[in-house]
Amino acid sequence: MEILLLSSQTIFTVDDLAVLWKISDRSKLWESIKYYLRTGRLRSIQRGVYSTVDDYSPLEAAIKIFPPAYISFITALAFHGAYFQYTDEIHVMGQTSKRIDLPSGRPIIYHQLKKEVLLNQNGVSKNEGYWIASLERAICDTSYLEPNFVFENVDKANAEELERLSELYENRALYDRIQKLISAILEKEE
Repeated sequence: MEILLLSSQTIFTVDDLAVLWKISDRSKLWESIKYYLRTGRLRSIQRGVYSTVDDYSPLEAAIKIFPPAYISFITALAFHGAYFQYTDEIHVMGQTSKRIDLPSGRPIIYHQLKKEVLLNQNGVSKNEGYWIASLERAICDTSYLEPNFVFENVDKANAEELERLSELYENRALYDRIQKLISAILEKEE
């Protein structure tokens, strides 16, 4: 258990635990997990995902539940100061669309993104145990998911980075929407 407590992570999958505890026998691994759950040293967040603390990061949990995934859409826009409306939903880009609720009741909404874009790490960085989209990547993801989305504050977005990232999606309509947004950003700069 000390290995988990010394880790910078607070959320662990079954595979994480197998590696950290160096247990290759699955039945032994499950016995250990069940023991730590019974004694309260591990808490179940979702099937196969556990935490060592009660006040775990819901963002870290969101990307561990259905990997590969990263925080994006309005959650990332709010993180970067480009969206001001409060929502307790956590929006995550992943392999499939679904909604789940954490034990705290906080909803996580997964948005399906094609695999080539999802696995491309351009504009995605690690932050305190979870992966999150940059402002520019979040703008592209949002435009991809909701073509008519009205952005509140994208003045800080880098126009060159926006254009570069919009090309990842290989979607002409998205590229055209981003070009209009870039024009509006550049006009404000002048």
